[in-house]
Amino acid sequence: MADGPKLSVCIVTFERPAFLERCLRSLQAGLDRDAQVVVVDASAASQGDLVRSVRPSAEYVHAPHLAGWMTRSRNEALRHVRGEVVSFLDDDVVLRPGWEAALLDAFADPTVAAVAGRTCNGQPGEEHSEAPVGRLLPDGRLTDGFASEQDGLVDIDHGIGANMSFRRSVLAELGGFRDDYPGTALREDTDIFLRLRALGRRAVFAPDAAVDHLPAPHVRGARFDTRYKLYGRRNHMVLLARDGGLGSPQLRRWVGGQFAAVGRSRGLAAKAKRLGVTVVGIAWGSGAAVRQARWRPLPPRRDDALGRELRVTLGAPPGVERGARESEDDE
Repeated sequence: MADGPKLSVCIVTFERPAFLERCLRSLQAGLDRDAQVVVVDASAASQGDLVRSVRPSAEYVHAPHLAGWMTRSRNEALRHVRGEVVSFLDDDVVLRPGWEAALLDAFADPTVAAVAGRTCNGQPGEEHSEAPVGRLLPDGRLTDGFASEQDGLVDIDHGIGANMSFRRSVLAELGGFRDDYPGTALREDTDIFLRLRALGRRAVFAPDAAVDHLPAPHVRGARFDTRYKLYGRRNHMVLLARDGGLGSPQLRRWVGGQFAAVGRSRGLAAKAKRLGVTVVGIAWGSGAAVRQARWRPLPPRRDDALGRELRVTLGAPPGVERGARESEDDE
């Protein structure tokens, strides 16, 4: 990778041309001209002309067959990256000045394998966070705080998909993203952070690598609607089962906490609605977890055909492929 770019920035998009253009214009203004930009577009009609008009050097991949599978689009982007650091930004973010410099400063520490940048949503008080940033708690809940101001780098367990970056070598070792978190793809970003942590790698929150998240409307449904909540419970159960195993105390505590939260809802109608979402979401998640996890934690390295392909494409060091297979066999 000595003759390649230092940074590859990946944008996955679907039917949001105005937001994509706004994002690309911020990249054009905020990135070094040598940085690589990869756009994977699942829209029905090609937006290649738009992409090239804003960032002529960008690599554009039109992949309508990936519609509805954001994480598969991320893995498609990995087939094209050349940078030592690989970043993923949502198509509805805008870079704040200094994003690239702050990001690369964080990766100047050789112990850092992944970085979650500050992602600002324009909400009052979001710059302050009482809870620790980006932690997986003993009861299975996740803290956020990714819009908060912090004094320097903060060690984290997980990051945020709108503004996350990785060493290319770690993505190679992992074999890319697990791309079977359906619907809203909620928890696919958490999954890859927990997997690299399972390898013993370090992830940090870098508050100076900041973006403004100016949310676009969802093509299907709305953020935080019932569909979102159902997928959230389903995918969270799968995440905890994979990370800690089906016998994980965290998983049991999280399920108990979800039912306890029903009683804290205000009003009988709110309690009934939350109970219904919780029962359906957890039943759905239980079935998925039994199929997709094991009693013990899953190996962090993806070892299916795509995982092996991405290890080769991304240039995994010798021995990683064998190590992945041995880990799988041990289970």
